[in-house]
Amino acid sequence: MVKIKGVNNSLVFVFENGTFQEYRDFLESKFTSNQSLFNGSRVVFRGEGLKYLSHKDISSLQHLCLDYGMILNNTGELNRNKNKDLTITRNVRSGQKFYSEGSIVVWGDVHESAELIAANNIIILGKLAGIVHAGYYGNLNSVIFALSLMPSQIRIGDVISRSPKDYINKSYPEIAYLENGSIYIKQYDSKDNFMHFIYR
Repeated sequence: MVKIKGVNNSLVFVFENGTFQEYRDFLESKFTSNQSLFNGSRVVFRGEGLKYLSHKDISSLQHLCLDYGMILNNTGELNRNKNKDLTITRNVRSGQKFYSEGSIVVWGDVHESAELIAANNIIILGKLAGIVHAGYYGNLNSVIFALSLMPSQIRIGDVISRSPKDYINKSYPEIAYLENGSIYIKQYDSKDNFMHFIYR
């Protein structure tokens, strides 16, 4: 069902044949029986079983790990086995929802109540007014970039931030990134090295 191995100072969870509920029950039983082993450990998800789980299922299993004090370190393996970046060459209308196992690039606006979820970065070449979640699988180096950044909610990894009610639209592009457990937003300057934010 789920094999647990110690590899390179991480615990590797190998998902074999099983259902979401079987995986969850098995892991929760393991975590509660030996909390000291799992607390503070880096965790990597692998295995064929992941291919048959939904985004919601995988997120639920990851949040279970977080609840027991583990650190997610699984971005690379999940992304290698699935589709990569998603490019959208139009506006994302209210109510629309897009997922990507890599990054998402939108050549247009993301309207209010639209939702984007990506394993890595989210780049909006227009106005961002909707909900975005970068670093969905735990990649805390993910960033959110927009020419006009006014989201109703942004999330990087498991950290959430919302625009204040009195937020004033800026006339310059901004980038959101995670540092010391908090989301920061700063003006993006073309002189900056974009990769600095991703590989900092």
